[in-house]
Amino acid sequence: MTKVLVAVSGGMDSIVLLDRVVRSGADVGVAHVHHGLRPESDEEFEFVRQLAKAYGVPFHGKRLAFPDGGSQAVYRAARYAFFETVMREDGYIELMTAHHADDELETVLIQLHRNVVEVTGIPERRPFAGGTIVRPLLTETKRQLLAYASANGLVWREDASNEQTDYLRNKIRHHIVPRLLDVWPNVVQDVGSAARRQRELWHKRYDGVGKWMVRHVRCNMKTFHVKLEDVAGLNEPERYVLGRLLSARYGVEMGEAIRRLLGSPKGTGRYDLEGGARLQKYDGVISLVPHTDIVLTEAPGDRVISSLPVQTSFGDRELSLEVITGKDGIPLEALTFPLTVRSVRPGDVMKLSIGTKKVARILVDAKIRRENRPFVPLVVDATGRIVAIVGVRVSDFPDKSDAICPRLMVK
Repeated sequence: MTKVLVAVSGGMDSIVLLDRVVRSGADVGVAHVHHGLRPESDEEFEFVRQLAKAYGVPFHGKRLAFPDGGSQAVYRAARYAFFETVMREDGYIELMTAHHADDELETVLIQLHRNVVEVTGIPERRPFAGGTIVRPLLTETKRQLLAYASANGLVWREDASNEQTDYLRNKIRHHIVPRLLDVWPNVVQDVGSAARRQRELWHKRYDGVGKWMVRHVRCNMKTFHVKLEDVAGLNEPERYVLGRLLSARYGVEMGEAIRRLLGSPKGTGRYDLEGGARLQKYDGVISLVPHTDIVLTEAPGDRVISSLPVQTSFGDRELSLEVITGKDGIPLEALTFPLTVRSVRPGDVMKLSIGTKKVARILVDAKIRRENRPFVPLVVDATGRIVAIVGVRVSDFPDKSDAICPRLMVK
């Protein structure tokens, strides 16, 4: 038999839920959280404890205390943390809460007010604490629950704070919903049906994009790579879902970064994420760069070479400059010493057989990432001529192209 933990505040909704679940014959436990915010909280705690005793089911209570106060979100997080602890320690498989159709209407209006993308109301079920949160009353209105409570002689407690309008939900409940009901009597049921359809639609989107990711996204433990053209082929809701799925997988929000990189007309781009990671667009690919892979040091300083052969370092690279006799390499007599090994500078150009070309353009054509370009060594002679971009390109010396002579080899 499934062990069910019922979250009971003491209000009418949760009392109805508890009564129904107990009558169903399920293996039930009661969870109640004392928020310590109202004088009535002590009495409500005892009321729920005695109610659990009357039903003959276990009671799990928790008293919260935040000396400096706390927001609704803080109390909600603490409440569900307690529920999770009870479920894991006592073997409950389901957590049932008393959210009903009126709650869902308020939630949809809040989502619309906050301009969220997924206007889906409250899910009937979702994974939680190794089990599931279940909301059995979601299709029933508060009026229907009140009728059940009255017909079965149930007793409950009223939370006076529900009448206050300090919070958005209470403002909607007391000021907006009554007006909607005046002009749209079935608004609760109709919005609930629409929310269920939207949940089904979004579920299909998540399922579809998840399968799309298997085909198009190369995911590793700390990074991923996806072609820009593949992402561009998704519609806007699908791109949103892609951002959500990747954010969940790598633990950093990147939906906005994907949207901006995709919308930028530039061929390259980067977007810094929380925690030091980065999302970047380069060579038609969007990639996640973990913070551990981002080089934060400055470009290496210049290295002056007065004689050959020599071995030197440039950043984390070891360079070997040797002299050989043959047809390959840079003619030694064409160079003016000393040589300098340095990083690229604005305005640098290299002489080629067809004229000159900007070093920055050569690095782009060689698909050297922007953040790596300052760490590519350039060998420059005393006249300022760039004779080699190490590992990328060597300057052309047409007058000695086929001659056997002493030549500089850079490795």
